[in-house]
Amino acid sequence: MNNRLHIYTKQELGALCSKRAGEQKLGELVQTVNSLADLQNSAAQVVLIGIKEDIGIRANLGVGGATECWEYALQAFLNVQSNQFLSGEGILVLGALEFDELLKEAENLDPKNPEDLDNLRTLCAQIDKEVTHLISTIVKAGKTPIIIGGGHNNSFGNLAGTSTALNQAINALNIDPHTDYRITEGRHSGNGFRYAREQGFLNKYAVWGLHESYNSAPILEDFSKDENLAYASFDQMLHLNEEEKANRLSHILNWLNDGAIGLELDLDSITRFPVSALNPSGYSLNEVRAMIKQIKAQANPVYFHICEGSPGRAANEQEKQLLGKSIAYLVCDFVK
Repeated sequence: MNNRLHIYTKQELGALCSKRAGEQKLGELVQTVNSLADLQNSAAQVVLIGIKEDIGIRANLGVGGATECWEYALQAFLNVQSNQFLSGEGILVLGALEFDELLKEAENLDPKNPEDLDNLRTLCAQIDKEVTHLISTIVKAGKTPIIIGGGHNNSFGNLAGTSTALNQAINALNIDPHTDYRITEGRHSGNGFRYAREQGFLNKYAVWGLHESYNSAPILEDFSKDENLAYASFDQMLHLNEEEKANRLSHILNWLNDGAIGLELDLDSITRFPVSALNPSGYSLNEVRAMIKQIKAQANPVYFHICEGSPGRAANEQEKQLLGKSIAYLVCDFVK
């Protein structure tokens, strides 16, 4: 398992770093390993990994383009300054799960064709196995994974892997306009949490910033009937000030805090980002940064997943680089 994991060398990371006399970038100091077995021996608490795929998004009838998100985020992150606020020495950049052969299989599949759609969902389930095993290995080593890239289908692997490593069902907070709690109709980016719940990996689940008009009536009914499902509506918080929103977030975190918490961030929640599901009415990047800081301080999540960023939907190269730099800010906020 994880033969699709490309483990980075110091030389590979160094080549992505723009060095300058008198300065040190994170990329010059971050730790690497030669194999997964070496994780145990690393002093770093945080492990960065990428997932390079958009199959789960396409299997959910969405628009692809998320495969290269990790590469833009990694380069931006490695070029952040290492200083008294954040040192690269406490961070390990492990590598990326690469699915070239699955992406090639998926390339000519048409989600509008039922047979092709089934095949996309079968490929997504293969990705699940790889993600689950990698996350379980990292968490068993006592580390906190930060997972970047791909679709929100990878929430399943994050939850399954963490739950397996900890030998208990975990809770999850998802910052997302959508619940991603669609029926178990075959794996895709819209039902990772449902599959994780039905298979015993997920206990309590809360969605922060849900958009009322973009979730189906049956799913909202599921949330109203199940005491272990909750959401805070973006629409109903429009009139609240920052302190009132922070208090509501604190309340949800207290509700989740009877167990380990996984933190999921769908970049669809941010206004006018190049993402799989474009959002004209969402959070600002600064609002999300403040949330991440509050969540980390209060709940200390066991993993952090940033997904659905889509360079393929960006208007130009500058937008792609801004996406990468935005993710770097979010990672730094979490690590700090």
